[in-house]
Amino acid sequence: MRGFCGLVLLSLVLIWGCGSKPPETTAGKPPAVQAPLDPWVLTCLDPKAEEPALLWNGLIGLRIGRDGLGVGKEPSFFMIDEYEKTGEEKIRGMPNPVRLVVTEGAHALNSPEGMSHYSQRLDMRTGILVTEWDASTQPGDVHVKVETAIHPDERIVAVRYTAVPSRDADLRFSFSDNGLKAEKMQAFGFYHGLGPSAVRWSVRQSAPGALPTGDDTKKVELFVREATWSFGSASGRDEAPKPISFGAVADASAKKWAERWRTDIEIDGPVADQQAVRSFMFYLRSAIYPKGEMSISPFGLSNQMYNGHVFWDADIWVFPALALIDPPAAQAISNYRLSKAAAAQANFSKWLRASRPTAHGAMGGVDETRPLAGQKFPWESSVSGRETAPGPSRFEDHITGSVAFALEQAVSLKLISPMNPDEPARLPGYFYGLRYEEGRNGREIRDVMSPDENHTGDNDLYTNLLAEWCSAGGKWPAKPTYKLPHDDKTFLTYDNDQLRGYKQAAAVLSIYPLQYPPAEAQAKAMMDRLSDKVIKNGPAMTDSVHSIIWSRLGEKDKAYETWQKSWVPFTTSPFLLFSEKRLRPTTYFTTGAGGSLQSVLFGFLGFRIDWKQEPGAAWTTQLRRDAWLSIKPNLPKTWKSVKFKNFTVLGRPYTLTVTPAAARVTPGE
Repeated sequence: MRGFCGLVLLSLVLIWGCGSKPPETTAGKPPAVQAPLDPWVLTCLDPKAEEPALLWNGLIGLRIGRDGLGVGKEPSFFMIDEYEKTGEEKIRGMPNPVRLVVTEGAHALNSPEGMSHYSQRLDMRTGILVTEWDASTQPGDVHVKVETAIHPDERIVAVRYTAVPSRDADLRFSFSDNGLKAEKMQAFGFYHGLGPSAVRWSVRQSAPGALPTGDDTKKVELFVREATWSFGSASGRDEAPKPISFGAVADASAKKWAERWRTDIEIDGPVADQQAVRSFMFYLRSAIYPKGEMSISPFGLSNQMYNGHVFWDADIWVFPALALIDPPAAQAISNYRLSKAAAAQANFSKWLRASRPTAHGAMGGVDETRPLAGQKFPWESSVSGRETAPGPSRFEDHITGSVAFALEQAVSLKLISPMNPDEPARLPGYFYGLRYEEGRNGREIRDVMSPDENHTGDNDLYTNLLAEWCSAGGKWPAKPTYKLPHDDKTFLTYDNDQLRGYKQAAAVLSIYPLQYPPAEAQAKAMMDRLSDKVIKNGPAMTDSVHSIIWSRLGEKDKAYETWQKSWVPFTTSPFLLFSEKRLRPTTYFTTGAGGSLQSVLFGFLGFRIDWKQEPGAAWTTQLRRDAWLSIKPNLPKTWKSVKFKNFTVLGRPYTLTVTPAAARVTPGE
């Protein structure tokens, strides 16, 4: 199941000594709940804040509690290849392996009770989380510092725990097994099985036995890591590989982030905006392992929401956000879809054998004279690529076209190479060719769930446009062949649209990301009718796509205000952790972060990928397959300037500098 050897490590350094003093801290009143804004550092000053921090690297995801250690709430640890292989192919949540219990007498140093001068800081420049506090104990106070880092390319989490009492203290350290029973005790600790594959994880102490005494400064290192050795070695004792140090993991993290931050968006504007944009890049870039076999789910490796499955979120919301910033991460999304192409064809064949079912029944037999090849991508995809959605959402047939649309963008940016000149739209086009029915006003796709998700009916605009695009070989035909619902004013979301309300953006997706020319020509009318009819507790992406459209319409103030709505109410947790809905605290919603980052790239900075050059663009360059990348900025008034450093196009770096007066693109570093 694994193509590489994975490791998880916990390195803890504990320091105490007679007469030593803790570092000086501010005396008096407790710190304010809000820390001063920093463009690089995310800070939590409340030891009772409920939503734990998050570190991940696309291979593993780990929740970190307010004490800087793994949270005990289950499940809080995930691995990218720990999925069920049958049924719904759900991701497996696992007990957190990095729980340390530290006590002084009867007092637990990990408890938020008795903490003062507390702070937890995540430095996005290095990816290192630092937690500090003063613990009130008897006989003396203890200053605690916990440093947590995750290796950028391996399954390694390192924690360094430093405790400095102000006077003699009886400090005790032990590991919590989080309910897992140790399989075998050793002189250096214990090990236990973890996950459905029963991977062994070890807990090791470098100096077994009693803790050293007598010196002012003492150190003890403890390790939790995936066990890669067998028992009963030739030497007659159980041997484990030499542990890696915390410093080595921290250095690897800092080095990787220094490379990543060569590509950055520097904003001369409100610090909150700069901090938010960097947080979107920080979490998204570390959520995907470029060489992995999975794409990214809406919540990545942060929890079990949506079972860790892959939706159109990855293709339409996350991929465009990363394609210019971190091409290898974006490429992983496309490669996952390519690797599941055979499964998509099997899904298509299964759909045919089932008489082409729709949301309200079956369509009947197939005309044998028509081509029977095709692809039908699943609404919820997992390890096998088959459809795993048990409910009616599996009839959101726009998923197949959404995947094809994103793959075509990947081809134009030279992130993937298609097998045939007319791919990736050709095989999805065959699916739509058997999905439609002839109607008085053209081809009709009936009994389909709209991306609105609150409506199932006929001729959803976004779905029919994707069918049109795929059937025309990945281009917009001069005259549509599919029915596109509209009235005497503009396009509608679907047939019999009452214009009363929607769960999330649907019809306006024809304006962006599809950039259907007639819809763009009617963008103002569509936005005036539809943008205020989305329910307040809908997903975060709606406001981000609205912001892009307002930017392109030149409504800069409205675009900025809407962009703020796309992330501020969704990032109230510590460290700007993104939630899906305003009233649902579950984080980290990669889809929302991707949408808000797209607002900056394709709205404010004016990037556009299209089949023609944008009129009035400050800069254009030709892509593959006759596509063009244009830049026509729409900078909000509150931003004095923006520098987008070292974005990548066709393997070459460029830097964009935008001011209210001009935009200039120069070769990158």
